[in-house]
Amino acid sequence: MNTALTIRTGQKRMSRWSFGAITVDRVIEFERPLATLAYLYPTAPKDGLAPHRHWLEPDLVDPLSGLLKIAFHTFVIRTPRTTILVDTCSGNDRHRPQKTRYHMNSWPYLERLAAIGVQPEAVDYVLCTHLHVDHVGWNTRLVDGRWVPTFPNARYLFSRREWAYWVDHYETEAFTDDPYYQDSILPVIAAGQAVFVDDDYPVDHGVTLEPSPGHTPGHVCIRVTGGGRTAVMSGDLMHHAVQCAEPDWNSCFCVDPDGSRATRRAFLERHAETPTLIMPAHFPTPAVGRIVPSGKAWRFWFEGEPRPPR
Repeated sequence: MNTALTIRTGQKRMSRWSFGAITVDRVIEFERPLATLAYLYPTAPKDGLAPHRHWLEPDLVDPLSGLLKIAFHTFVIRTPRTTILVDTCSGNDRHRPQKTRYHMNSWPYLERLAAIGVQPEAVDYVLCTHLHVDHVGWNTRLVDGRWVPTFPNARYLFSRREWAYWVDHYETEAFTDDPYYQDSILPVIAAGQAVFVDDDYPVDHGVTLEPSPGHTPGHVCIRVTGGGRTAVMSGDLMHHAVQCAEPDWNSCFCVDPDGSRATRRAFLERHAETPTLIMPAHFPTPAVGRIVPSGKAWRFWFEGEPRPPR
């Protein structure tokens, strides 16, 4: 079952959005209570969730375990000309005994793509907002003992600046227990399907990359515009909605802490009180919404929910 369609506060939540002739679907790999505050945001105060529990529970924080709810999903953009996947989650069949979240999974991800009418051969572009493990997993799949591109006709667009950083960093000791670049990135390059692009690359009419460095050096957002509407797929600029209220909290995965804070604040300021639909990479169902001012910071106004107080 595609859990993007769930009942929450008595309503069905959307998993498809339209921007003129462009449609966007959300395809979930998985979502669940997953991370402690101390793990995901190591610089946050120990009791940092206390002022926010009244609006975080139960949909964004599990009240029993206190774990932050995290989703892993792909946004599928279809224009009149192209089919585009944004971020490909963590993938199946990876041998990661030291990282159980990614170890030998068997998610029905391709079946969920098929359920919205997308077969691997029909994908024209794969966009990775950045090159962390949970954004490149379905770039490849295991076939007869070999890792091969999952989408045989696609061009995989990687930020040139992002790859310039990771191409050496992947070889460091930090990746000895998680060599995902070997099974999720290098096979795409070896197959001749990787295209290294600038951070503002125009992918198709109405679909453009936007630089948003900090979380990683070449992190990008994807702007979709059509029919008088705009959406921004913000990748890991924020992992959880609490970062709207606490924009100085960086995740443990941020490569450039100062740059990440600055980019996040600028993004929140730019989009607050605008109709731009924000589509983060890890917010749980209903996953998308808008930025609104709240006190001295901001809140994430999830689609279909009552507007948060100022």
